[in-house]
Amino acid sequence: MNKKITHLVTKFIDCFFLLRITLLAPVWTILLVGWITGNKDVRPFAYFSAACTGANSLYLWTALAGFSLIVASIYVVNQIVDIESDRINHKLFLLPHGYLSIRTAWVLAAFCMAGGMAGAFYFDLTMAFLYMAGLLLGVFYNLPPFRLKNRAWGGVMVNILGHGILTFLVGWYSAHFPGQHGFEVIKNGLVSSFSPGMANAAVFLATTIPDATGDRMTNKQTFCVKYGEKRTARVATLFCLFSLIFSFLMAHNFWVMAIPALVSVVLFITFAAATNKKTAFHAFKWPVFLLTVFVVLFIPQYGVLIVLTFLGSRFYYKWRFGIMYPTFQTK
Repeated sequence: MNKKITHLVTKFIDCFFLLRITLLAPVWTILLVGWITGNKDVRPFAYFSAACTGANSLYLWTALAGFSLIVASIYVVNQIVDIESDRINHKLFLLPHGYLSIRTAWVLAAFCMAGGMAGAFYFDLTMAFLYMAGLLLGVFYNLPPFRLKNRAWGGVMVNILGHGILTFLVGWYSAHFPGQHGFEVIKNGLVSSFSPGMANAAVFLATTIPDATGDRMTNKQTFCVKYGEKRTARVATLFCLFSLIFSFLMAHNFWVMAIPALVSVVLFITFAAATNKKTAFHAFKWPVFLLTVFVVLFIPQYGVLIVLTFLGSRFYYKWRFGIMYPTFQTK
């Protein structure tokens, strides 16, 4: 393979990982929770039953692929606007260290956005509305004049609505498609979506603690920067408790959310009592992992996707940057 081809292949792989595949995994998990709790016929270890194959399975994976492109476009834009803080926090090297250009990143974000919206119309206008709402939240989160990511409660609310409620509803809607009137399905799923919404707020708040140094130096008023580590940990714990309470209101298979939420409460109480980067890391890593394990009980193919994502990311970051990522070790 000559140098030119090697260079093009490397750039293509860099573009793929600029989509932040490892951060798409929690989005996939919440979307699949929406499908599981919205599907009265699905059971653990029974993915190959009639309720989980054929058209039902096709709708699920089509929704997951399309919405992943929407979220990936948001992640790329987030990295574009966060170059300086990422450089200070020594993370996400592709843009801060010039492996890819800003122009390439914008083109990639536009491509993902267009592809995702095209996928929405495989369903109907209701799914297109959900995808578009996700894009708008991404604009409000990342770009002026809103830039909610730089505001204490703005970032929390976008994570509740976007990564939590909206992502859940995409999975929920795919479980009911085609069927009753679209917005009737969405209305019926709202109560069930509150638990993952609260869970995402808790996890998001925990992530603001390790990033506080860079955020403070770039004048971001994140929750941790504004209120401090201890208050951030306490509020995150409250959101985790709310997630546990609301999990009992989910329509079907509520325990897939309730058991991980119960374990997470213990982690977050520890986090609130001993607030530091180590307990923060445990609070935002292990709950996501545990919820993923429960989802895999229903959808074993998802376990294969997660393993491939983990191993592929490990190989890429070791090959490209000489670091071990993703990892369950405290950074």
